[in-house]
Amino acid sequence: MRIDQLTFTRFLAAVAIVIYHFGKRIFPFNADEVSFLVKHANIGVSYFYILSGFIMIISYGRSQKVAPLDYYKNRIARIYPVYLLGFLFYFPICIMINYPIDYTLIANATMLQSWMPGWVMRYNFPGWSVSVEMLFYFLFPLLFNYGYSKPNYRKAIFIGIVLFWVFSQLFFHYMIQHPYYKGEFTPSHELLFYHPLFHLNEFLVGNLAGLWFLRQGDSSRKNYDWIVLSLVVLIALALKYPMGMNYHNGLFAVLLVPLILFISLNTGRITQWFLHPKLVYLGEISYGVYIYQLPVFYYLKPMPIDNQLLAFGIKLAVLLLLSMVSYRFIEIPLRNKIKKIDLRFLQKERQL
Repeated sequence: MRIDQLTFTRFLAAVAIVIYHFGKRIFPFNADEVSFLVKHANIGVSYFYILSGFIMIISYGRSQKVAPLDYYKNRIARIYPVYLLGFLFYFPICIMINYPIDYTLIANATMLQSWMPGWVMRYNFPGWSVSVEMLFYFLFPLLFNYGYSKPNYRKAIFIGIVLFWVFSQLFFHYMIQHPYYKGEFTPSHELLFYHPLFHLNEFLVGNLAGLWFLRQGDSSRKNYDWIVLSLVVLIALALKYPMGMNYHNGLFAVLLVPLILFISLNTGRITQWFLHPKLVYLGEISYGVYIYQLPVFYYLKPMPIDNQLLAFGIKLAVLLLLSMVSYRFIEIPLRNKIKKIDLRFLQKERQL
């Protein structure tokens, strides 16, 4: 089961994160009218996590069981080739700038860096979010087979996820006010903002939204254009007036979950636009846009162009082109080859 109108939203989130990393000091992104949006555009990562939890349920929710080995194989096929390529693209830059090459290299190559405060931002730093995602992928077959697929447990699951989300927000906001937290660019920051356990709540509320959608979605489809637009306005207002709240670790789910649900249920003009094949295609290449952003912008950093916006646009165009080439000649072929690997012999060995 696919909800293609959501695919383009991944591209929007990925480009927002690229602007957050490399364009927030450039006009018009630094203008007062929009700078508050760019300043908080890193919530795009939260959107990825919630959407991932939602899509996992949509994809597997009508199954009786998720086969763990096949599931893990498919997830690795989807994320690791591009992750590794992005890592390898950036590695020559580390050598050129005499970046220390040490044992943290292994953690990054194996997507374990987010578990180790102080190592998270090493090498191709956008990869930290993929490292976090690996925890979600590891847990999903267990959550589904022993929880989500059991109708008798659904009420307890709903209550448990909501309570876990509330506790995670209270604990996170308490800790960032605690003397333990030393600010950005410290191990304390990397623990509280990038550790997988602090983002698990986002994936779980996405699962919860997916479970609701499978039960109620077919009977709730209609034109929700005005609700979607209203939610976008509310999101903008919440970003402009955060009132001391930090949205990085799941608090924004109160708006992002309804946004995902109403886009999924919508039959209006917005959905018709988002279903345009070219926009869906942009969503398909968004993973490459996210992973390759650091190597591309660093390799093209010394551009002999005075116009910063033009230089940013050229770099973004190169990033999109690289992502298209990667999707066509690397992602799809390697994904298909990895998916064809037969893991039944491992299952037989486990049975023996």
